[in-house]
Amino acid sequence: MKILYNITAFACLIIVIGVIAACTETENDHYVVIISIDGFPADALWDERIPVPTIRALAEEGVWAKAMIPSTPTVTWPNHTTLTTGVHPAKHGMVTNGLFIRSGPGEPIYREPDLDRKELSTFPTLYDVAYEAGMRTAEVNWPVTRNANTLHDSFPDAVAEITNTTPRLRSELVELGLIEEETDEAFQLGPVARDYVWTKATTHLIRSRQPNVMLLHLLNVDGTHHGHGAKTNPGNTALAYADANVRTVVEAIEKAGIREQTTIMVVSDHGFMNVTQRIEPNVLLRLNGLLEVDEEGNITSARVQAVSNGGTAMVFATDPSTKNEDLELARSLFEGAAGIVRVIGPDEFEVYGMPHPSENEHMGDLVLGADEGHSFGNSAAGDELVVSLDATIGVHGYISDVPQMETIFIASGRGIRAGVELDIIDNRSVAPTAAELLGLSMDQADGNILNEILE
Repeated sequence: MKILYNITAFACLIIVIGVIAACTETENDHYVVIISIDGFPADALWDERIPVPTIRALAEEGVWAKAMIPSTPTVTWPNHTTLTTGVHPAKHGMVTNGLFIRSGPGEPIYREPDLDRKELSTFPTLYDVAYEAGMRTAEVNWPVTRNANTLHDSFPDAVAEITNTTPRLRSELVELGLIEEETDEAFQLGPVARDYVWTKATTHLIRSRQPNVMLLHLLNVDGTHHGHGAKTNPGNTALAYADANVRTVVEAIEKAGIREQTTIMVVSDHGFMNVTQRIEPNVLLRLNGLLEVDEEGNITSARVQAVSNGGTAMVFATDPSTKNEDLELARSLFEGAAGIVRVIGPDEFEVYGMPHPSENEHMGDLVLGADEGHSFGNSAAGDELVVSLDATIGVHGYISDVPQMETIFIASGRGIRAGVELDIIDNRSVAPTAAELLGLSMDQADGNILNEILE
């Protein structure tokens, strides 16, 4: 009986171990690939003039939203951080591509992008949660990831990309012939070539490492729209090229033999507005004695300074001793000024998902919103508040309720229902939904899990 009992107990132990192993294997055999196409407007998804067959096929096979609402301000780093954290800038802290630095009373404000992830935002991300659960994580050209210790492979959207790429991947980029040597100088390529390298780096990681969380950020569409505007031949061509890169990633997933276990999400961070006028709020501040410039027009000192985020500008009062009266004067100058349709104070920041300056020193004391067809500049030279541009350009960075800023959301593959059309969703839902697909939880996210798209 004792021998039988021991055999039975051993058999039960084997079964328990097998169940645990099976659960572990299943949990780690799921993959989420999120591809962000920077500057892909929502209204371009079904525009018949734009050939994006791969992206549309993913939408038709899975789910798509009429629009996804981005975070304010609608710029790249804040929105990519929202896509991975599930919270707005009020919580994750990113309000521009880098940090706005207050140097001291009367000192000009400047933007600093040369920073690691821990210096930019410490709010928990999808890849943090996955890493802590024992899953493999990777990113290529994703913002606010430089030297993140929860990424197994990283090729960050940052200053000195190659220097800050994880060593193993950096060496492999050379072995694959994607760069000639392991230096930042070797990556001084045009936007089309850079998207090619980032796509090939991603497919290499999918084939060789099969990360459970794979983040890819493509940038050529954004640069083309900036230079030529949206709904133009160059812009439409850039979208077609982005589609080709998405197809390359999908094919790599299929060749890796993990297509049935993989969920693919295609998203964007902001749309674009075509503009022909530039507003120079610092000119108004200079003419009213709130800042000074040198002979070349460079700002040398400022009690109040506006810094452009494209379709918005953040206004900083630099001297605490005169802050209240300085901001009162600045606000009176901006309200009703040509091209400026909104002057938002700190008491309203929460409504727009932006942090209060008392809680985030990198946040402006006022936020200006540009009218349609207008954007903000940083110049303090000259006497004209509004300057006509020589050509139409594309701009983003507006308040998120501006329709042209709406973005795309598509999900297809494992765990996703087929043929679901969503109305308008919130970009804070991407991270918690991706986590749910991986069997993880992001309790600190504010976005809702999109249960209606899950099988």
